[in-house]
Amino acid sequence: MKKNNRRFFLKNITFAAFSLSFFSPFKSIFGTANNLPPSWIELLEIAKWAPTIHNLQPQKLKIISKTEAHLFYNPKRLLPIGDPQSVFATVAMGIFIEYLSISAGHFGYEVNLIETFEDISINQSEDKLFGRLKLSKRTKKEPLDRSLITKRRTSRRKYNGKPVSNHLLKSLENENAKFNNEFFHTSEKKSIDLIKKINQEALFDDLDNTPIRKELDNLFRYNKKNAESKKDGLWAKCMGFSGMLLKSVFQNHEKWTKGINKILLKETYMSSFQGTSTVGWFGGDFKNTIDYLNCGKMMARCWLLITKEGAFIQPFGSLVTNEKANKKINSVFTQPTGEKEIWMIFRLGYSKEPAKSFRLATQDYLINS
Repeated sequence: MKKNNRRFFLKNITFAAFSLSFFSPFKSIFGTANNLPPSWIELLEIAKWAPTIHNLQPQKLKIISKTEAHLFYNPKRLLPIGDPQSVFATVAMGIFIEYLSISAGHFGYEVNLIETFEDISINQSEDKLFGRLKLSKRTKKEPLDRSLITKRRTSRRKYNGKPVSNHLLKSLENENAKFNNEFFHTSEKKSIDLIKKINQEALFDDLDNTPIRKELDNLFRYNKKNAESKKDGLWAKCMGFSGMLLKSVFQNHEKWTKGINKILLKETYMSSFQGTSTVGWFGGDFKNTIDYLNCGKMMARCWLLITKEGAFIQPFGSLVTNEKANKKINSVFTQPTGEKEIWMIFRLGYSKEPAKSFRLATQDYLINS
């Protein structure tokens, strides 16, 4: 090869290598070279790992085009007793939409809910249209990596007592503010002990409520075979208790309402909260579907920030839905400003890796007709 040709060849190779190196970081912002959007199926494969109330997974998609999809819900996967107004089903829908968007962020796109129709209702009999989704190019890079969605867990195991970092607490506070929410937390032992006590009382109160107990019994998957076959509901392993114990408590409830059995059940339940060093709560506008979706989007992002730090949460749903427990909690908790209300309470910390709940097959989320 002649000297001049060699110089020309090396110059072009160097420029090509520089170009690949320089533009590589921008691929995730601006998508692939041909700027084609990711498929809805690919986004759904990730977003289906979003949490839903009691892992019922009511959300469904009907793909209209490469950039539009219709969001439905299956009313048979709602909670007529535990969530009669579908408030927390709507919060979970907000989480699901945000996880679609975070997944799309990997390709330089985002997903937005551009229109909503009727509120989610337990009174429907078949799949019902909830809203329209639009896939479009992002103008700013998505800061949360989509891999966090599949790593996210609820941990009902014993925590190790390690306090969460001030950095994480500040991150949660900042993320709440972006959605007009407020984040509060306490590490005071006296307060945490009181919260655990109120939560335990709410559990026993719910167990004494026959309609609630029967609804939950239908949702429990007491062994792995049942959990694997149904791929939904509350798998005993994820709940942190023996399947045989849970089955007895829910199907032979009278045995656990008094005497030594009641004491043992209480002590077993309370022991699962060992090592809890932080309890947090969110406060925000929480009066209608727009509020519920907004809170869901915020919680979606906060949960991933927690996952990014290697931490876990366990939501205390009964402290919000149980009227007596909620009244007690509101009497001792710091309240958000204005007309905002406390809508989510959870413990936050570190534990061994909890079990991963099952999810429906991707095609089960799709409406093809």
